[in-house]
Amino acid sequence: MSQPRPHDSPHAAAPAPSRALRVYVGLVIAAGGLALIASAGDLMKASHPWQWMLFGACGILTGSFTINLVAVSASISVADTFFIATALLFGPSAAAVVLAADTGVLSWRKGHRWDRVAFNAASPALSIWTAGHVFFALTGAGPLGAGNLAAATVIGPLACLTAVYFVLNSGFTAVAIGLEAGRPILKIWREHFLWLSIGYFAAGSMAFCVVLLSQRFSIAAVIMVVPLIVVCHQTLRSSFGRLEDARRHLGDLDRLYLSTVETLAMAIDAKDDVTHNHVRRVQAYAVGLARALGVSDDQDVKAIEAAALLHDTGKLAVPEHILNKPGKLTESEFEKMKLHVDIGADILSLVEFPYPVVPIVRCHHENWDGSGYPRGLSGEDIPLGARILSVVDCYDALTSDRPYRRRMTEQAALDILRERSGRMYDPRVVDMFVAVYRTIDVEPTTTTEHRQVLKRITDSQSEPHLGPEVSQAAQAVTASSDVLAFVSLSRLAKGDATVDDVLALSSKLIRDIVPGATGAWYLPDGARDGLVVVDAFGPAAGSFLGATAGIGERLTGWVAASRQAVIDSDASLDFEGSSEHASPDLQRCTSVPLMLGTSLVGVLSVYSAAGACDQNRGRLLEMIAPHVASALHGAGAASSRGLDPGARSEGESSSARDGRLASIH
Repeated sequence: MSQPRPHDSPHAAAPAPSRALRVYVGLVIAAGGLALIASAGDLMKASHPWQWMLFGACGILTGSFTINLVAVSASISVADTFFIATALLFGPSAAAVVLAADTGVLSWRKGHRWDRVAFNAASPALSIWTAGHVFFALTGAGPLGAGNLAAATVIGPLACLTAVYFVLNSGFTAVAIGLEAGRPILKIWREHFLWLSIGYFAAGSMAFCVVLLSQRFSIAAVIMVVPLIVVCHQTLRSSFGRLEDARRHLGDLDRLYLSTVETLAMAIDAKDDVTHNHVRRVQAYAVGLARALGVSDDQDVKAIEAAALLHDTGKLAVPEHILNKPGKLTESEFEKMKLHVDIGADILSLVEFPYPVVPIVRCHHENWDGSGYPRGLSGEDIPLGARILSVVDCYDALTSDRPYRRRMTEQAALDILRERSGRMYDPRVVDMFVAVYRTIDVEPTTTTEHRQVLKRITDSQSEPHLGPEVSQAAQAVTASSDVLAFVSLSRLAKGDATVDDVLALSSKLIRDIVPGATGAWYLPDGARDGLVVVDAFGPAAGSFLGATAGIGERLTGWVAASRQAVIDSDASLDFEGSSEHASPDLQRCTSVPLMLGTSLVGVLSVYSAAGACDQNRGRLLEMIAPHVASALHGAGAASSRGLDPGARSEGESSSARDGRLASIH
């Protein structure tokens, strides 16, 4: 009761068939054409042609009631009952001609190309013609319409006829689909056609009943079977309709799942200052490369597709100043960066993926020679998906703009991949990527809504925390003169001023804003992956000189990591319980980041008595902080010395301190 037929939309822009597909289709059409020519010669000698034509008409009538299978390029029909019965009663020639007419006309009405029409007519005709000859070779008799055979002698050969017809007819179609889609033929046949064998054998059983009915009564009596066939068709249509609804529902859920995962992945990616189409391009490259390498299992492809989106989930646990730092990371920064692999894999392990996503994510920084992390795996022990992901992730990173460098050319990026082949990357994966990367479509499909949301995420990360506006009274009293003084300082620093000059003048002006306060200038210390106090002012200045603060640690370190000011907070949060700073004059702390664009130049922490640095003064310090950062940056750029990340001592020269100035991105 099943008839697989390739089908496509007449309006679809089908890709040009491959050479193998053209050759295969040509061979099937030629073989089917020879069978039809031989069949036409046999039928010209047959008597009572109206009988086989009547059966053929019944087959064509019921064949028009087809059920399309959207999941695969095929459809099923209940017409096989009459086609098999025609072969049994009147021989394989009659069945071949009728079946070719039915499938050929149906394909033509769907608007298929001429080669598709010819293939759809030839392949089922050749199948039933071959199966019919097998049946009569096994029975040793002629067509059953001319005489009776014992039922017991027919059952076995009829089963063989049905099996041959099913294997050939479904096999011809599966091969064509496999060559067209570039997928394993046996897998296509097993997944999409094997289950149709039940329908074929049901059609064979009903054909047996039709033959018995025609022999017991008459050929015309068989017409009474048509309503039963129509009822069977409606039952099948209803069943497949429910199956198709369920399939569409699962497809909608799958698309919703992938869309959600993709959006979350891009939101995670927005934490890093890279282009927000990075994960989409990596996904497209990874899937395209996987297929080029022969990965055909849907579960494996979906695993690579999801892992490409989610491989950097662990970046949620990496400080942004490390993620976005230009140049080489320090040893301690790199150790923190490496944690994102296991953290990301552990997070994803909480999701019950139906395919192996976690092993790919956990191994995407392993190297071919075993020098990678976190496990030091090597060679084939690294999952293929991880080996693919590491290559395409590197290539896209190299060919994308970053805040601290311009993108590389394609050739320069490929040269780096080749140089690392056999050391960091699987040579086979690199060679295949170099061969096919231009054929992979990586055009971004991010919607306007996606871009707007992701822009808000990025803007919120880099936007300074200004809080409530400074009151007009405070602005009138202090802002007009002091802010202008810092603007002048910024201009001065673009000349011959040193970092010492900037800090000295800045300290003097801040003492005027917050009288009696103690302030500490924290600048980046690359050697210790943190901040160091290079200058201080106020009553307790001596106790702060040379002090350090780790990025993200204590109050000042948190300000450096988050790029957000903390105004009028508890000063003990910055002292770690040290009694050295226990004083009524050091009860409160206001700490502001010194930002130049998105780069951290340093942190100013001002310690004072309760009420000395209120919200208005704190906001004022936050307003002037960018001018100090600009001045420090200008003074540091004017220095001819490089970065010397050692802690400053009391007697250190100003030129050495100038050379220490760096920034964290």
